[in-house]
Amino acid sequence: MVDFDRARRNVPGLEFLGEDQDEVAPDEDFVVEDKPDKAIRRRIYFTMPDATALRELVSLWKRYQAGEELGYGRTEWKKVFDHLADIRPWGPQDRITEEAKADWIRHLEEAPDEPIPLEVEFWYRTSSPLRETAHQKFQEMLAEAGGEILDQATITEIRYDAALLQVRPEYVRQILDNPDLGLAAFDEVMVLRPQSLVTDPQELDFAEAEDADAEDAPDPAQAARAALLDGLPMAQHTKLADRLSLDDPDDFAAEYGQASEQIHGTSMASLIVHGDLNAPTPSTPIRSQLYVRPVMFPQQVGLDGQRRELMPPDKLAIDLVWRSFLRMFAGEGDAEPTAPNVKVVNLSLGDLNRRFSGILSPWARLIDYLSWKYGVLVLVSAGNIPDPIPLDDVAAWGDFEAATAEEREIILLRAILRQRATRRLLSPSEGMNALTVGACHADTIDPNGSGPMALDPYETECLPNPSSALGLGYLRGVKPEILLPGGREHVRTTSNLAPMSVYPVAQPGRFFGIGAAAPGPGGELTRKLNFSGTSVATALATHSALKVLEALDEIPTEPPHPSVNDAFHAVLAKTLLVHAAKWDDGLATKVAEISKEIGNTYWEHQREDATRFLGFGMVDIGKVIDCTERRATMIGWNTIHAKETDEFRIPLPPQLENMAGFRAVIATVGWFTPLNTDHRMYRMAKFEVEPGSDKGLSLGVSNSKQQPSHNAFGRGTVYHRRWEGDEAKAFVDDGELVLNVACKAAAGELDDSIPYGLAVTVEVGEDVAVPVYEEIRERLRQLIGVQIRS
Repeated sequence: MVDFDRARRNVPGLEFLGEDQDEVAPDEDFVVEDKPDKAIRRRIYFTMPDATALRELVSLWKRYQAGEELGYGRTEWKKVFDHLADIRPWGPQDRITEEAKADWIRHLEEAPDEPIPLEVEFWYRTSSPLRETAHQKFQEMLAEAGGEILDQATITEIRYDAALLQVRPEYVRQILDNPDLGLAAFDEVMVLRPQSLVTDPQELDFAEAEDADAEDAPDPAQAARAALLDGLPMAQHTKLADRLSLDDPDDFAAEYGQASEQIHGTSMASLIVHGDLNAPTPSTPIRSQLYVRPVMFPQQVGLDGQRRELMPPDKLAIDLVWRSFLRMFAGEGDAEPTAPNVKVVNLSLGDLNRRFSGILSPWARLIDYLSWKYGVLVLVSAGNIPDPIPLDDVAAWGDFEAATAEEREIILLRAILRQRATRRLLSPSEGMNALTVGACHADTIDPNGSGPMALDPYETECLPNPSSALGLGYLRGVKPEILLPGGREHVRTTSNLAPMSVYPVAQPGRFFGIGAAAPGPGGELTRKLNFSGTSVATALATHSALKVLEALDEIPTEPPHPSVNDAFHAVLAKTLLVHAAKWDDGLATKVAEISKEIGNTYWEHQREDATRFLGFGMVDIGKVIDCTERRATMIGWNTIHAKETDEFRIPLPPQLENMAGFRAVIATVGWFTPLNTDHRMYRMAKFEVEPGSDKGLSLGVSNSKQQPSHNAFGRGTVYHRRWEGDEAKAFVDDGELVLNVACKAAAGELDDSIPYGLAVTVEVGEDVAVPVYEEIRERLRQLIGVQIRS
């Protein structure tokens, strides 16, 4: 194992700046001998050497190549050099991303005479004078190029230093033709990117709008416990009146030309407050107000004249989000915090110009930092990928249309798996402390046909929609963690004959979708429309999280129910959302079989592909809010330090001993972790959940195969594990189910006390006539919570 951090500390003047990882084609230097065509995973470390450090590094490299000893304190460098093909400085070819090139070419084609925005990320220097010197030199170069800085931000907490620029189109042409000159050649520049395009575009037909059901007068609202960062909602809509706490310090409301443009914020607010308006049995509205901070407003995009809600064109998106959180939880200037009681933040937004490629984006690092700093659960949409999906195995649209629902499902799953490298998460959904939400293929609308040259491609509601971005996350962690309904999305063909592709239908109309409040074409305050996608799913997840918080409020204060400190509400909401998720058994097997068919012969790679689609599974929040006779869910919470273990003991019904029949145990731990941006593991706190002395948990259960690989259980900030069995077993551990929750340091020394939430469910099948809920509840009156810490 190479310890690069240890090696670089032995070369003074070698400042660590960051790292990246990706996959590359094999070459003469790196190849898997028995699989010469297999892609090679690589990790790249970035450093900024001073003159002395650079000479030292080159000298060590030459001595290594000559087979000489590297000297005292330099042995770790030999391990590093064993994995290197060459050492070279970061250059212009590295600074311009492929996304930037594509975006600039598109701008030049659509508007050849218009200035072009771009973002520059500087290497973050810990020294403020060095940063200021770099900024000054860069501004001088930019002025010579005829460009200007629209916005600039430095966020030391996440080592972020960036600027939003606007440059002349002819200068962009020069960069594309000769990147060795100009801004791309400036050593202090890490990367040039297209401007963050943060939106969730929807194509809507207002003619489809219907009247929403009449709304009862809201109860006296509690202080906001959830926040929505989005577009401006129609606050006087009958579904939203008196339910919002609107905070618009930037006066984005003035940018809305007419009420019909208030689309995204209105729909997201409606879904958070009410859930799906199409549901046969509507959810009750949330009891608390919803805090809304507008971060988008309508702008014209492209040449079609259509205005869409986007983040400001002259602001760095990440800085706007940063300032929004500070205003909520710390206050701006001398002002008091605007929403200090918020426990859940809904971020149904994603950067269309930045797909996750192995390295955490600055925006994801910001969300991770803010989650830890303020103990708040941030729910982020995985993102929608509108790109066409090639159907290589289909000769004609008629063949696809005539196939059975199951056959179409397999065809499309195979096609998406082949394209999985390009259908990745949108920033910032790769963040570790956040929960990322994908859109499953589900809604409550009865099947009623489809649009022209379109159809419903799936028979299974537990699959993610074709447009829903896929995982995995950082260090191959489970992402998105959960799926919630995003409408039974249809697909439309691009051609009648091969080569044929399909693409997601963005306009649900009356055929599919989740019902939400919407502005009428003339500004009516009573309308609703059908929406689809990961933004919708994320808003429904926020609604579910608030229902969890309301359930925590209703826990009786007498044994066996100790009161829950609200400081743990956010981490318990996180835990219980994942706890309510489960794979569809047959579906996971189907995805794994297709993965094997297209070349993944190793079982864990097949399981990874199933995890890309399913995360931890589709959420059924009722399973954690409402218990049944055969199912009991218990929650725990505590703070813990590294190298400590909390033991939880759950008394089991005596009747279960030596009884055959299905039983399952599900355990979930959720936490927020502090971060170490200098360490490749990044996440400082790691949790595990293990049985006590009996690996079968006294119930004769073992790991379920219908879940992510055991290696993936705890790679993020949720550890979710399921055990199942059906054999008769004698009890162990005095008839108690014993679980050990352990915290470990994962990225350097961990001194912080880590708050966590635990959920454990014991359930039995219909073939087991034991009232599990009442039995465990009664026995818990004598045994509550944490018993032993070691």
